[in-house]
Formats: sequence, structure tokens, C-alpha cells
Amino acid sequence: MLKSWFSAVCCLALGVTALSSAPVVLADEWDAQTDVIIDSMSSDDLVGQMVQVAFSRFFNADKSFDEDKFRAYAKLKIGSYLSGPWQSGSYDGKYGFTAQEWREVLTKAQQIAMEENGGHPFIFGIDSVHGAVFTSGAVMFGQQINGAATFNPDLVYEMGRIAGRDTQASGTPWIFGPILEISQNPLWPRTYETFGEDPYLVSVMVKNVISGMQSNNQTAACMKHWVAYSRTPTGHDKDGVTITDFDLLNYFVPPFKAAIEAGALSAMENYISVNGIPTIANTKLMTTLLREDLAYDAMVVSDFAEVQHLNTFHRFARTTDEAVQMSLKRTSLDMTMASSDYGFINITKALIESDPSFLNRVKQSARRVVKLKLQLGLYENPVPGADTVDLVGNDDDITAALNMARESIVLLQNNDSVLPIPEASSVFVTGHSAHNVGYQCGGWTLSQQGYSGNDMFPNGITVKQGLQSIAGNESVTFFNGLNVTGNYTADDLATAKELASKAEYTIAVIGESAYTEKTYGDINDLALPAGQIEYVNELASTGTKVIVVLFEGRPRLLGDLPSNVHAVINAMLPCELGGQAVAEIIYGQVNPSGRMPITYPKDAGNILMPYNHRVSTQCASGDYCEMQWDFGTGLSYTEFTYSDLTLSRTNVTASSESIDVSVVVTNSGAVAGKETVMLFLTQSFRTISVPEVKMLKKFTKVDLAAGESTVVSFTLTADDWSVYNPQIGSGFKKVAEDADYVIAIKPETDCDVYNETAIANPLCATFTLQTGDYPYGSFE
Repeated sequence: MLKSWFSAVCCLALGVTALSSAPVVLADEWDAQTDVIIDSMSSDDLVGQMVQVAFSRFFNADKSFDEDKFRAYAKLKIGSYLSGPWQSGSYDGKYGFTAQEWREVLTKAQQIAMEENGGHPFIFGIDSVHGAVFTSGAVMFGQQINGAATFNPDLVYEMGRIAGRDTQASGTPWIFGPILEISQNPLWPRTYETFGEDPYLVSVMVKNVISGMQSNNQTAACMKHWVAYSRTPTGHDKDGVTITDFDLLNYFVPPFKAAIEAGALSAMENYISVNGIPTIANTKLMTTLLREDLAYDAMVVSDFAEVQHLNTFHRFARTTDEAVQMSLKRTSLDMTMASSDYGFINITKALIESDPSFLNRVKQSARRVVKLKLQLGLYENPVPGADTVDLVGNDDDITAALNMARESIVLLQNNDSVLPIPEASSVFVTGHSAHNVGYQCGGWTLSQQGYSGNDMFPNGITVKQGLQSIAGNESVTFFNGLNVTGNYTADDLATAKELASKAEYTIAVIGESAYTEKTYGDINDLALPAGQIEYVNELASTGTKVIVVLFEGRPRLLGDLPSNVHAVINAMLPCELGGQAVAEIIYGQVNPSGRMPITYPKDAGNILMPYNHRVSTQCASGDYCEMQWDFGTGLSYTEFTYSDLTLSRTNVTASSESIDVSVVVTNSGAVAGKETVMLFLTQSFRTISVPEVKMLKKFTKVDLAAGESTVVSFTLTADDWSVYNPQIGSGFKKVAEDADYVIAIKPETDCDVYNETAIANPLCATFTLQTGDYPYGSFE
């Protein structure tokens, strides 16, 4: 009824051509239709488009929708709303709206809004960052860090596609994701929200998840958080960042460039200051780099209350009036998120009254907001997705989430090939995360901070349940005497040790509770709580073979734990189906194929050291910095051998030339397995900036039967051996210095370019760039 009412009344009144639910419209047609709407708007309408309000403020304590309170805000011509009443927690045993319940609430809200503002729909956004995580009954995938660990872009595409479809089925066309940060400090509480520490890996995954999210033509992804948010020097969320232009352009910006190339329809800035200037008022980042160098012309929204934070957090603006003026005059910000009062609206109106030409600045942003609504078909169908409601939570989605979990779980240690274990073995399973789906999922799951427990996850399977479903209840004994903080009683420890001593295998499932962002996720020490390590070590002392399973959003330091146990499985946060996937790997029904997308540090002094650190980086032991497990680590139940590395050329004399690289990969073991083939590149000397130890440039994942071989081929171009010139405002251009470059296949291959013995490794190969464009010495 809402659709037909709007088509009959509003579209005709505005002179807008009615759009289909999946429109195919040329860019200039979008622009023309946007112009018609903008020209019909009053200054109040235009200012209102720039405001986004938290939808939660319109719900009563019992989660019922307060129409009168909402109507008061609708009269302000608000252009967007976000989130909902379930972010803060459950009510009366209910943890969220179903897709149909979301649709009913949003339909009523759209009716009220459009009655009050001349027929303009609002755009609703929500954090569906690993599935439609705020829709009850939707299947939830692992967090982005798990998606990265698969090294399988197809699985990440599926996560995005299903998240987009289910969010749209809930009446919501705008997803605040994906997260494009490069993980640089494992203390940071949002590490698990990233696709890891490597710019290339993140870029590949970003392209695929955005393509999936937007594949229905009615969902907008939002690339966030522009830019360098994760560079926190302390690990604490929202800490300011100091960074060179080289590092900014070569490590943190490439994923955003990839997102733009994938067609990301919106962007979000961040909470931090960069080189002393808050992003929300940073002309260099928000205008010069984003709008000019990257030519991004889509809509940009602030993060939560960041305009106000210029005054209250950054202390950059003396008053809220100054804060609004800074954000609008210094940047191209289009929408302020979570304005809970009339401040932004009144201040912006006053700016227009004092300087009528300022209306053009407001029109610029309102135009981007309206264009996005048109692109999503909201002027024809303000509550999209009615035809996909019945697909939410279907069996195919469960299979897709399970497949991603299976390929994301990383086997880090397998002493004496203890895994896989026979199904008839006696098994004792323990630990605070052994029977807790909430701890498998982490934050941004049904509520912002996530949950502890199982009842709220209809599709959830814990490790305990997964093991028992395969081996039976008689073979698997469960007891937990451990708290997530590491606390346990002497009696509980004694009980656990007795059960462990009677079992051939003990599976200890430990790690972190659910959390996200500032306060809840901030920690001062990366070490896992000492009590957790002590508890597991005590179990190991009984003689049982201990298999540790980690559910954690960041790599917590393990101390002496690895040396006291047989196996370590890093499950990270695979969410609902994680328990099933872990059990299948333990019993050998699935051969593990996940790889670490971040470095797992061993010592507190080396945590700020991604694998691609510069060659001059020093550690206590000299130039080699020992980690617990390196980037790309991941064991299998089979063996893969590499041979016959070949290059199509070893001299490059023109930037247009490319190099074809091939290597033979053989499954030389007894079972089928999947192997991620990685190609790294190292530049021997570089005058524009000290070179990195190595950088991932290509990867692919192959599935080989026992005894099967395949030729894996990659093509390297100038884009792979060049770097971005550290000059923001120059057009985001790349340069390449003449030098020797070394290719390394496999993450563990040592191709130390300064060591003749290492470089002779058969999985290392060298080529020379001699174009004359940037010979040594040209940067004096």
C-alpha cells in the first residue's frame, strides 16, 4: 500500500519517473532525477537530508514503537535513521525483530516521515557486518577476520550477498560495512572486524564482500572507517594517529581504492585525529585525498556523533556551532550520524541565513543523499525486500556460513600429528567457550557488544554440541570450571583434572568474551588472562593430550601454553556454525585450510610488528623478530610440495611489460586438501622509503586430491612493483624505482635479498627493473 500510495502521489508531484525495484539507470539519468528532486526541496528539506538520527530513541522500554515521538522528528525532514532498539540488549526473552517485524516498524515510520516531508523517504542503515546480525533468525557468518583467514574470496562474496539480501528483507537498504582497516595493533578491540594486516589481502576481500552486498541492486555498502583508524599507537580505540603520507597511501588507502572500484555506494569517516587534525574536520583527508585524488563522489556519513565530538572529545572546536561549521566548511561531509538534538539543523540553517550562498554547500551534500536513495529505488519502494523475507535463515545460508567457518579455522600447532583424532576416542571438553555460541560470535551480534550464551542463537552449535553430534555423548565428557576472566575454584580444577586424566584427549576451549569498540573492548595487556593458561597447563600435567581451541577477536599472548599442549586451533570468531566446524576438523571430517591473516605475536615488545615491517626494524634478538606464528601460517592434514618456479622474464625495461610467474603445487600427502598459494615481493633497495621485508602481491586457493598436481600462475605488472608517491593532492599516482626485486612463494620461504644462501632457495626468484624512470638517487 505504501508503494502504491507513494507512486500515485509523491512521484507525480515531484516529477520523478517511477523506478523498478531493481532499476537499471544510466548515471546521467540518476543525476537528472536527483536535480528534479533537489530543485523541489525547501532549505529545511535540504538541511534535513544531512541528518541521521538514532532510531532507538523512538522506542519505549518494552521495545514498542512510539509514533508520536517519531513524528516530531519527521517534521524536521530528517533524511536518515540508523540502528534500532535491540542494540542495547534484550527484552522479555526477545533479542531482536524478525525480518517481518522490522518491515512493519519501518513501513509505519516511512508512512509518517513521508506524510510530514512532502513524500521524501528516509534511508535506514544498520551494522550488518557479518550477516544480518540484528535480524532474528538470520544466519550469522564469522567475523571479517575469519573471512580473511579463508583466503577464499568466493566465500566472502557469499557472506556479503546473504547479508545484503537479509538486511534488505528486513526493510533496510544500507549496511554500515565492510570495515576496511589494516590491522596494525593487535591490542585494538576492533581487530576482528578487519580483514587482517595486509593491504592486498584486505583489498581483495573488500572488493568481493562489497560486490556481494550490492549484488541485489537495492543495498548500499558503506566503506569504513576513512582512514587509518586502526593505526592506534596505544591499541586503545579512538586514539589519535601520527602517520606519514607514504604509509597512509601505501598501506591504508588501497582497500578504499578497491572499494571505490567495486562501486561502494557510501563511505563513513572515523573517530580519530590524524596528525593532530580530527578526520571530521580534515580537509586533506576528506576533500583533497578522498574527493580529488580518489575522485569519490558518493555520499559520506560521519561516525557516531563525530561532529559534536569536535567540541566534546577532540577539543578542536570551542562550541557546537564551531564544530558544525568546521565539518561543513573544511570537508565534504554529507551526513552527520546520530544527531540527538536540533543543534546541527539549527546551526546549519543559521549559516544559510547569514550567508545565502552557503545553501549551495548544503545542496551539494543533499544531492548525494538523494541520489543514493534513487539508486536504491527508495522513491518507488521505501521498504524494499518483501520478496526475500521467506529466504531469511534458509538451509543454503547455513551451509554457506558453515563452509566459511570450515575454511577460516587455522590449525597452528599439531605436535606428533595428534590431530585428527579417532571418533571412538575418549574426549574431555572444557573451558568457558566450549558451550557458548555468544563467545564464538563476538561483538556486533544481536547487540552491539554481543552476548554470552546459546538461547539467542537458533542456528548455533557449540564445540561441545559439535563433538557430541559426531562422536556421541558417551565418548565426549563435558565439564567447565573456568571463567572467561581466568578464575576457577580449587574444587573445580580438581574435578577437571580428574576428568582429563581419564580421557585420552582434552579439548580446552578458551579465549575472550564478546566486546567491541571503546571501553568494552579496550585492554592494557595483550596476554590471555593468566588463570586461563594456568588452568590448561594443569590439565596438561595429567598426561592427557591437550588440544587448545581459541575463540578470540585478536591474537592474545599465550606465554608457555603452546609448549605444554599438543595442538592449537585458532578459530577466531566463526560465530554460529563455528562449533560444528571445529568438531569436524578435530575428527578429520574436514581438512583445515585456514591461514593466519595477521601475525600472532609471541612477546609483548613485538606486538606492533606486522609481517610486512620495514627491513630496518629491530628486535631484542637483532634483525629477526620471532613471532608465535607468522602471517600466512596454517597447517593441514596433508603435505603440499612446490617445484618448478619459473618467470617469463627476469629483466623489465618498460612499465608496460609484465611477468608471468608459475609454480607447480602437488598434494604429496594421503588425503585431499586445500592450499593457499601466496606470492610475496621484496624490493632490495628503495630511496623513496625504506623497503618492507616482503609484501603479499598475489594469492589463490587450490583444492587438490591426494597425489594431484596443478600449475599455479600469476601475472605481475607495474602496479605490483610500484608504490604510491607520498604526495596527497598529486592524483594518487604510482612510481617504481629501478632495482632488483625478489619473488618468494609461500609465507615461510626465506628470500632474504641480502643473503646469497637464502636467495638461492628454489622458491625464490629475482627480476631486475631497468626503465630509467626512477633510478637510484632521483629522490635527493
